[in-house]
Amino acid sequence: MSDAKQPTSNDFTPVNSIVELATYFEALSQPGVAVLTLLGPAEKGHPVVLVDQLEEDYLLFDLSAIRDVVPSLRRGGKFILSGHTPGGLVRTNPLTVREFSTVENRLFAYVDWPKEIFVKQRRAGFRASLRIGMYVGVTLRSTETDDMTTVELHGDLKDLSATGCLVEFYMQDGVSRVLPDLATEIELYFPNGTTFHVQAKVRHLKTDHDRQVLAVGFEFVDISKLQERELWGYVREIEREASRNAVSGDKRSESELFRVRDEDDRRLGWRHAHAYATPMARRMARIAGYLDSQMVMLKQGHPVNSVQLSRHADRVLDMLEDDRQETLFAVYCMHRESRWVKHGLAVAVRLGDLLHAVKMPRDLRKAVVAAAMVHDLGKGMLPPELWRATTLSMDLYKEMQSHVGLLLDKMDDVKWLSDVVKSNLIEQINERLNGSGYPHAVKGDELGQLARAGAVVDAIDAMQRSRPDRPALSAFAAARSLQTKLDQFDEAWVRRYIQHFGVLPIGSLLRFEKGELAWVVGLDAKRRVNRVRITPHKGPPDDKMGELVEGAELKALGRIRDVLVPEH
Repeated sequence: MSDAKQPTSNDFTPVNSIVELATYFEALSQPGVAVLTLLGPAEKGHPVVLVDQLEEDYLLFDLSAIRDVVPSLRRGGKFILSGHTPGGLVRTNPLTVREFSTVENRLFAYVDWPKEIFVKQRRAGFRASLRIGMYVGVTLRSTETDDMTTVELHGDLKDLSATGCLVEFYMQDGVSRVLPDLATEIELYFPNGTTFHVQAKVRHLKTDHDRQVLAVGFEFVDISKLQERELWGYVREIEREASRNAVSGDKRSESELFRVRDEDDRRLGWRHAHAYATPMARRMARIAGYLDSQMVMLKQGHPVNSVQLSRHADRVLDMLEDDRQETLFAVYCMHRESRWVKHGLAVAVRLGDLLHAVKMPRDLRKAVVAAAMVHDLGKGMLPPELWRATTLSMDLYKEMQSHVGLLLDKMDDVKWLSDVVKSNLIEQINERLNGSGYPHAVKGDELGQLARAGAVVDAIDAMQRSRPDRPALSAFAAARSLQTKLDQFDEAWVRRYIQHFGVLPIGSLLRFEKGELAWVVGLDAKRRVNRVRITPHKGPPDDKMGELVEGAELKALGRIRDVLVPEH
């Protein structure tokens, strides 16, 4: 390459910021990236190892593998350093070696630190990727929840630039409760305890259902000059550490940012398996995680994923076939996810189980389960303050009803789900026999049998969840409540529901005569309680539950004194 071929401002962007230059040189130190090209008539590129740099002083090269170029360099020959980095194709101005050094048969060359480089096809900012084994924790906080409580979401940083970052969140962490806010504060947490806070907004989302992660791209907003300088420093250190880890036998010391201060720090490597109350609850959590991430995608304008909806509806039915009682209990063990996810999943499980008892074919039950799982996800697309109101004006009530249409608009890709099922389980599940429901005030014979069954299951579960305008009821009290509202709910389906699930259904929280608290986990053929799991608290079932009690040990607990409402 001759001097006439040097990069110009027409096709390359000059970079002269010290910290940005250092970041690009760290990227060029990755194995197989840097190329040394002698200038002259017989120019030829040679792979070279950029060993180290000292800002504004030197670059250090290992020339041991390309000794044939050394004579030319010793005579003052000029060369170009280039390479493809995460920020684009990088080229320097012509360079010369200022000093050679030999250490243990290795030949090194010192070059004056360039004050400028040129980048072609430069992206918005250099993006440094973390290698396997490198962890930077990311925390998001939001108060835009139904009850205004602060919710934290923890993830793992995958790459960072001065303008944004990519973060992976574990689907089973309840991502929809925080994402995707229009603007949120991100906290980066490095292994040595360093933290950095910056405002950001969601730019793009991608789900990986096999790995159970949601990858979220953030764009930083309102960055100050000081923050930009700090970010470039972090980008450089990530690139440096990634380069150090990548080079076999590299003796460079690790980046200070990645010196682990506390091996047990839970803010690093958050994508781990959570502890669950039962093995079946762990299986249920994968489905809940899918629904939670689906709601995030809906908020961003994406349609319902037809393939994933089909796959997870099958999983619900498989779980019911494997052990229906464990599956019915598992829905009570979900507590990280959005209220709409927990509600939809509970309705789907109970409705699928109820329809199996009336001999409905599996294909139709699958469609019903699928529709029930997503039937309320449209609520997550509405402003959260709507769900904090204790009373609704007519305008707000109309806005609330729009969740039905919002979801149906996103169901066009789900071709395998029939219009009849969608109409019954999404459009009509909130309708009532007396015409008092919504969105179309359908009543009487206009309501299909699936809609009638779905309305019963939906209402009983909804009453077990607190709202700003009323407290939650126990499962026992919720079912009894529907028996007083037969002008709204189909009497036959109310009766079937109570006969099938029992007066004290699985998932009831009981206090016994001797003071023990326990969850109902099993019923006998006559729908009487025959197995309970001891619990030390009134919160949702977790891995702190005690032993399984049945038979004579169950009788020893004494009579049932109270049916409690769990504390959430």
